[in-house]
Amino acid sequence: MSRVFLTIAILLTATGLMVFPGCGDDQEETSMVDLPGPGITVSDSPDVSGWIEIALADEPPVMAEAGSVSTWLLFQGGNLMSFNETDGWRAFSIENAVEVLDMRVVGDVPVLLTSTSLLTLSPDDGEAVASELPEGFVPVLMGCSGNTVALVDRTGDIAIAKDEGFDLFTADENLSPAGNLVQLGPDWVFPLEGGGLAFFDPSVELWQFESSPAGEVLVASDDELFIGVEGEVLVRTEPSVWTHWADGTLYPSGLLLADQGVCRVQDTEAILSERPSFQPVILLSSGSGEPYWAIDQLGLAAYAEIGSVQATLSFCNAERVSCSLAGQTPASTGSTESVGDMLLSGSGAFRIYESVSMRPDPFTEFSAISRDIRRPVEELSIEELRLVGITLDPVGGDKAMVEDDLGVPYILYEGTLLRNSTSISEITANEVIVVQDVIVDYTATGGGVTRIPTIFSMRLHEEGGL
Repeated sequence: MSRVFLTIAILLTATGLMVFPGCGDDQEETSMVDLPGPGITVSDSPDVSGWIEIALADEPPVMAEAGSVSTWLLFQGGNLMSFNETDGWRAFSIENAVEVLDMRVVGDVPVLLTSTSLLTLSPDDGEAVASELPEGFVPVLMGCSGNTVALVDRTGDIAIAKDEGFDLFTADENLSPAGNLVQLGPDWVFPLEGGGLAFFDPSVELWQFESSPAGEVLVASDDELFIGVEGEVLVRTEPSVWTHWADGTLYPSGLLLADQGVCRVQDTEAILSERPSFQPVILLSSGSGEPYWAIDQLGLAAYAEIGSVQATLSFCNAERVSCSLAGQTPASTGSTESVGDMLLSGSGAFRIYESVSMRPDPFTEFSAISRDIRRPVEELSIEELRLVGITLDPVGGDKAMVEDDLGVPYILYEGTLLRNSTSISEITANEVIVVQDVIVDYTATGGGVTRIPTIFSMRLHEEGGL
């Protein structure tokens, strides 16, 4: 990712003061001094914000939601990261969350929707509690209001989560839900395919329907409904009556991306931040305001006070990774001792970079010479490889680093295929289990061709590869 979104601050080394031409809307200026020159103002305690790109070791998040304190980012495979001003970044791995349909944050607890259950994460211990959906319920929409989570299935039926189980309400007719689910007063509201809205009040089990434009996004804010339609926002002034409200792109978070910047849909005059230099797929704010988050298929950016958000982070935090080097005794999974050993003793095999311009994953940064002579992994034979290091990573996947006879490094994963019908079966704390199919031909004696699996291992404490 090459985009860099930064608000530039000019440091006056002669005076120890910082010069800013005015950035951010929450700027507090104290001890203001006007200096000679056009448009220069000096502040000794500025609050300067700008768009900062977050360097990730993997693909950008596929979903993001803000809670009362933390912002939660969901990555492929059930990997979850949270950010707040107190704890910074934290990482979690949720089992059985490979195919997540949607996510909401209740208070500050993420709730993930799969095709069969709701998964509620406990940030304290990282465990997820599953609540099975009603039998035959096929969820297509998910909404959250306060501490209540509601679901809509493909026919328009609504299920509202309780402490144990769900309250299920059947639609009077077969509906075609589309868009997103919001709550307006006592009613849960969702758009219908082709236009129109469905309202359901569970307290009296009342269904109502209104006409509306076929919008892309529905937002409920300050007892009003807004719909985003192709670069325009409409507001519901009375039942079935919609008028122009603003130009721009409306997001389910309630933020509006307009020409003049980012604002909340209910208050288009108060600009929260300048526009990011790309069109976000996801745009949301933290519970307290900044940071604001912009996400597209290429990356993640945060609008925040400069220096308040860590801009370089690995796919998971160091406490969840166990690393071992040849000739060392591996620490237990999750220990930080092995990471320390790697940093102190692994100068020849691993390199860690903290610069935003460098890759944060030590397994993916090799010298230019080595990179130029690397071969496809499937062309390597196991006999020519030497095991250099192992990383046990419950979030990103276990990895083994090997070198060939020329010292060229390669990364092996469980399931990697090599030459001569060889595959990597398992990676443990100090060895790599290898399976090689030996083909025996018995046709000369009237038999056939048989594959006999041969199992052996590469160990870290050995100097050679096998």
